[in-house]
This record gives sequence, C-alpha cells and structure tokens, in this order.
Amino acid sequence: MEESIICSQCESELAEQDIFCPNCGYPEKGDETEINKYHFRVKLKRDIVTDAEKKMKNVKILLYIIIGLNACLGLFYLFDEFTFADGIGNLIAALIFTGCLIWVNKNPLMGILAAFVFWILLQLSVIFVDPALIFQGILMKGVFLAIFIKGVNSAYDYKKYNAQLQEMNAN
Repeated sequence: MEESIICSQCESELAEQDIFCPNCGYPEKGDETEINKYHFRVKLKRDIVTDAEKKMKNVKILLYIIIGLNACLGLFYLFDEFTFADGIGNLIAALIFTGCLIWVNKNPLMGILAAFVFWILLQLSVIFVDPALIFQGILMKGVFLAIFIKGVNSAYDYKKYNAQLQEMNAN
C-alpha cells in the first residue's frame, strides 16, 4: 500500500512523481534553490499586496475628503433658496460616495471603479452646466484623477496577488 505524500505548505495530496505541489506550487521534492525561489515569490506577492493596501488607503482618504466636501457644501447650500437644489445634489453625492467607500471595504476593485466612474460623471455634468468650469480647479482634478487611477491599479493588483497567495495557502 502506497503512502500518500502531503504538501508541507497547503496539505494537498501529491502524486508519487510530483516534484511541485499541483495546488500551491511548493517544490516538495525540490532542492534548496527551488524552495528559496518559492519563498521569495510568496514574499514578493505579500509585499505587492501590502503596497496595494497602502495605495487603496489613499483612495479611501480621497473618498473621505470628497464625502466631506460634498456634505459641507450640501449643508451650506441648503440654507439659501437659490442653491437649495445644489445642496440636495451635494448631499446625494456624499451618500453615493459613502456607499462606494463601504463597497471598497468589501470589494476594493469594484468599489473604487464605482467611485471613479461616479466622480467622472460628476465632472462631466459640471461641464454640461457651464463648460468654462472644466478649467476651474484643474490641478485638484488632476490630483484626484491620479489617485483614482493608482487606486484602481492597486485594487487590481491586490485582487490578483491576494488570490494567488490564497491559492498558495501561504497566509
């Protein structure tokens, strides 16, 4: 009766001829160099996930700023009958961005994409109201755009490498 071989990293069963675990890729029958390469790849992926988490934190901070600005402007505009509708609009935008922030905590990539698309739609709606406003605050718009793009890339990296780490059972 054959004794089964179990991967020391993920506890999957290996066939007699397997050098590498078919589940996590660990070189169970490999030499020291292959084992070191495996651990280096795992560490590299963990570092990328950590870096992506830091960048996503910046997006969350940006969302807090956008939520705060929309809420403050909304409350300010509510007290003037000429800007009351703008106040309601800003408060609704703050609520939508709050929903995106909650979504970022559950599904970073989709939450950031939703916030990014909504932010772009808001910028486009302002341009339709008054095209001259496209240049107003252009530097801040550029900063927000860069943060959103970095956040989307980071969320994508986070999703991809976190899935690979889970596959490797190297948590």
